[in-house]
Amino acid sequence: MGLSLRTKWTALLLFTGALPLALFSYRSLEIQRQGLSDAERQLEVSVVDHAALILDDAGEEAVQAAHRVGRLLTEDTITDEDARLTLARETVGRAEIIAVVAIYDAEGALIDGIAREGAGAPPPLPPALGAEQIGDARPRWLPMEHAATGVVVRYIEPVDRGGERRAWVMAVVDVRVLGSRLEGLSRDRFEGRSDGVLLVDGGLRVAAGGGTGELAVGQSLAGRDLFAKGNMPSDLFARDFAMSTEFTAPNGEAMSGSLRVFPDRRWAVVVRRGRGAAYAQLAQARRTLAISAAGLALLAIALGAWLGRRTTRPIERLVELTEAYGGRRFDVRSPVKSGDELEVLGGSLEKMADGLLASEKEIARRATIAANLSRYLPSEVASSIAEGKATLALGGERRAITVLFADVVSFTTFAEGAPPERVVAFLNELFSVLTEVVFRHGGTVDKFVGDCIMAFFGAPTAVADHARRALAAAEDMHRFVEANAPAWKEKYAVDVRLGIGVNSGDALVGNLGSETRMDYTAIGDVVNVAARLERLAQPGQTLITEEVANAAGDAFDVHALGPHPLRGKRQSVQIFELR
Repeated sequence: MGLSLRTKWTALLLFTGALPLALFSYRSLEIQRQGLSDAERQLEVSVVDHAALILDDAGEEAVQAAHRVGRLLTEDTITDEDARLTLARETVGRAEIIAVVAIYDAEGALIDGIAREGAGAPPPLPPALGAEQIGDARPRWLPMEHAATGVVVRYIEPVDRGGERRAWVMAVVDVRVLGSRLEGLSRDRFEGRSDGVLLVDGGLRVAAGGGTGELAVGQSLAGRDLFAKGNMPSDLFARDFAMSTEFTAPNGEAMSGSLRVFPDRRWAVVVRRGRGAAYAQLAQARRTLAISAAGLALLAIALGAWLGRRTTRPIERLVELTEAYGGRRFDVRSPVKSGDELEVLGGSLEKMADGLLASEKEIARRATIAANLSRYLPSEVASSIAEGKATLALGGERRAITVLFADVVSFTTFAEGAPPERVVAFLNELFSVLTEVVFRHGGTVDKFVGDCIMAFFGAPTAVADHARRALAAAEDMHRFVEANAPAWKEKYAVDVRLGIGVNSGDALVGNLGSETRMDYTAIGDVVNVAARLERLAQPGQTLITEEVANAAGDAFDVHALGPHPLRGKRQSVQIFELR
């Protein structure tokens, strides 16, 4: 007896249902694999860029610390050597990336080094700089070295004063901190794996971020791991170079990775990830599609071509979805609402797309903010930058402002007789109080000079009552200092009373300095006059100019002291006292 018609139809429906499903599944998996491959490559590139930002931030932190220490140790205006060394140590202590900063004389002989507390045993310092280092007078990073104590990364720059070479300063990077940051990035982005981001030197040796075993710091990757393939240029570290590839790790694990070279420092960042983790969702999709195919084949036997068509349609939509994601259109949503494994697969693809999109946006946002804020010091301006209200461009604009200088009268006697640590502790407490007063009245702290604070009102946010704000701040400063004076007298043996000078007028306010170091400050005669008044003020006295008195109006009790000559002014200045 031949096959029954039911059997023939069953076989036909099974064949016509299962074969298209198999083709659709194969095509869907291929498209998804290509999309995941592209997304993985983009992820690795974004991690490389993030690692580059970490290295740039660390390098900038080291450069700024070296620059500040060199300036402090050769600053002629600082006559107290203990204070000079204290400031230098504080600068080194604030730079987490620094292990030690060394100072050399103009001929290259080592003078001394300042190690950061908690950095461990610092690497040995060269007793003298070589002729090639002295001859090349530009700031630069020295080639990375592998010593018995570990990897050594050094930055050197000359310190010039008045056109004269005073010294050389060298900053030695704490490679452990650099490695910790790279390992943290690897764990965050690669499911807790700590060896996903490596820093490699010009000799293809692991410098940071490697972990243990064959990827430990100091191990050579020449001919191994990502460098096993023979497609590396011979001048790899002589130019900008980037690539992505698939390779086999020394332990046999299938990997995908990306490489970017920084020729100016002869470094390279290597990002590597197991292909099993990178394509985990592809394996899940294969299992899901296999289950779906089996179920649809059984349904095709019972329900025929209609049910087969109804089932293959979601697969076509998933194919379209994977093609959209492969084209990096992550906003497309899955149209499959079948209530079965195909809907689960669509939701899984949506989560994958959402994760990739959110990750890229977050990396870009954090990198932009970190790069901008790391170049700035004043917190008032930094907030405006983070909110997009200001930029870091050099330049300024003319503003009508009121400038306030406040100084501790007779502070020099206390500073000469007290230990530097006690002086610094007292100044920290004093400036904390005065800074809070300035902020309370909407002012901007420009700088601290010894025991003096300079602040101005009316910038960066323009306000019409900047003079009244400045006088209100002056009154509060006296009140706060008087309230704290007994405690300071007992704690530090210093009688604290302020002399304050206030002046209003036009000034140039903005970012002044260079591209590598700038300050948000005010420049103009209004600043000079306020500083002169502060020097004239007696303990507990606030001296103001006629411009401030007129701008403040009747809100404050002021007393005219008559004209007074000021250094640098051709005509005498009408001075008033704030009572």
